[in-house]
Amino acid sequence: MIIDEVKVYFKAGCGGEGSFSSMKYSARRVIGGGGDGGGGADVILKVSPHLSDLIKFNERRKFVAEDGEKGKEYNKKGRHGQTLFVYVPKGTQIVDLSGNLIVDLNEDNQEYLICKGGAGGKGNFKKLYSLPAQSGEEKEVILYYCIPNDVAIAGFANNGKTSLFNKLTGKSYAVADYPFTTRACVWAPVELEFRKFTIMDTPPVKKNTKNIHQENSFLKHLFRSKIILLVSDSPDSFKEEYAALKKEISSFDKLLLRGKKIFYLLNKVDKIDRNTLNLKDVMPVSTIDDAGIEKLKKKIIKYLAKWLRAEK
Repeated sequence: MIIDEVKVYFKAGCGGEGSFSSMKYSARRVIGGGGDGGGGADVILKVSPHLSDLIKFNERRKFVAEDGEKGKEYNKKGRHGQTLFVYVPKGTQIVDLSGNLIVDLNEDNQEYLICKGGAGGKGNFKKLYSLPAQSGEEKEVILYYCIPNDVAIAGFANNGKTSLFNKLTGKSYAVADYPFTTRACVWAPVELEFRKFTIMDTPPVKKNTKNIHQENSFLKHLFRSKIILLVSDSPDSFKEEYAALKKEISSFDKLLLRGKKIFYLLNKVDKIDRNTLNLKDVMPVSTIDDAGIEKLKKKIIKYLAKWLRAEK
């Protein structure tokens, strides 16, 4: 299981205290007097290409940056605290405890200053007083990891979603003729017609569950999808299944389907007579004899190309 939600505490460093020391005066210059304290270290969140979920935060939930060094006599300034970089996977949202989005880290090498270090105190060099240092900022936030993907496959149990995922990506994830073989989201990069994109397979959507946000929590990862492939393998009730899938997704979050392109797929058509069905707006596919697979790939590429042009 991937770890996609954690609560984390961040604290920037406090500024170092300014020095207060005696001064001597000559005709040409001031001798002595305390130096300024160093600034406290900032805490910066940075996207890392080497992380694929938030599992590293299971072992550490508290990050405290270095304080600035205290100023010294003879106007010697204290050293600044070293910036603390905390690495997160691409696709991480930072949310406050009230549920408000602070920042969405969804770009390669993106950085965000989550806590600013405190300013160092002022020493008494050339003056008769010193000023106190400032404390660093501190925040407790929730990190949500939303898998970056372009195409998501969704459906009820045991309808061949993972076989379809393997066919589209060239992977070989486990498949079986019993429900709930896929227990966590899996995703893989794909290159077709010189275009690169990511396809994600999801666990089976559970119907009429009492605790939808727990049982179907993986649906949050549809947030970034541009295309959703709704899959059914029932020739007698595929339209009803599509409607039920959309209802479950909207019940989890009504915004998840907004602005998304939905492809309706009838899977395992190698076992049925397609001529007896009304397949208007429905794409028949089979991972056994590859029926409809190439057509599906072309439709995905065509839509993603259109989406990229619109984004520009």
